[in-house]
Amino acid sequence: MEQYGGEMEAGHKPSVISRLLHEISWEGRKVKLYRDGGRGMENALTAEVFQGLSNLPRDMFLGEILRCAHGADEARLAAAIEVEHSDLDVLPGSLPLPALGIDVQPDVWMTGSSVQVLVEAKGFKKGAGFNREQLPRELLCLEAHSGGRTPLLLLILASPPPIKLTGNGFHEVDAGVAVGLDSVCERAGMTHEEYERLRTAIPACVAWITWEEIHAVVMRQKGALSGLPSSIAASVHRTADGVAQAIRWHSSGVVTDLVEFAEGS
Repeated sequence: MEQYGGEMEAGHKPSVISRLLHEISWEGRKVKLYRDGGRGMENALTAEVFQGLSNLPRDMFLGEILRCAHGADEARLAAAIEVEHSDLDVLPGSLPLPALGIDVQPDVWMTGSSVQVLVEAKGFKKGAGFNREQLPRELLCLEAHSGGRTPLLLLILASPPPIKLTGNGFHEVDAGVAVGLDSVCERAGMTHEEYERLRTAIPACVAWITWEEIHAVVMRQKGALSGLPSSIAASVHRTADGVAQAIRWHSSGVVTDLVEFAEGS
């Protein structure tokens, strides 16, 4: 993926749709996979969901998602407090890691006054997993680009942990992030002490939530709305329904089945 925005006029922040189109333009022959509306494609799912979450009342919806996630309690709750006025970039492009000679491509980059959030979203494609060094690289990306803010790596998963690392089996989240961290730090020229600091900080800066849980939060918060003028309430309901529908559709019925099972149990 190439850095987005070099050709845009100064002061213009591209929309989520513009960013998604830019991403698709780099897919080459794989662009045909988007002919069914990108069903199951991570970028399409992320764009649809986070465009809606950005437009919904932030504290009530995206803030509640952060509060309902798992792990990194202090960073998560601080991010939730700041969410209403945070800068939210969906599919923001590439962030360089010069020490490794590579770029990292966050799915979402959310900057608050004291917390920097990098969202890594996994879709519902069967057998999909994280590359061995993907999550360690994202930790280093947060280290390099957080601007002194508290780092938070938020994983959005198709199913609860353990997470799959391609070629390295299944791991709980913290252990999975630690796999490959030593080799990444070594190639980046970091000292053993710097590696140990990053490794021991994983529980404080890595959190996770599932798409099913996000769906549940959105529907619950939609139902909790009260006292709004009818036109505003209808607008919020439509946007919330759009987020929930996107998750159900991209999951090819998985989330719908799970929701119906939970409601019937």
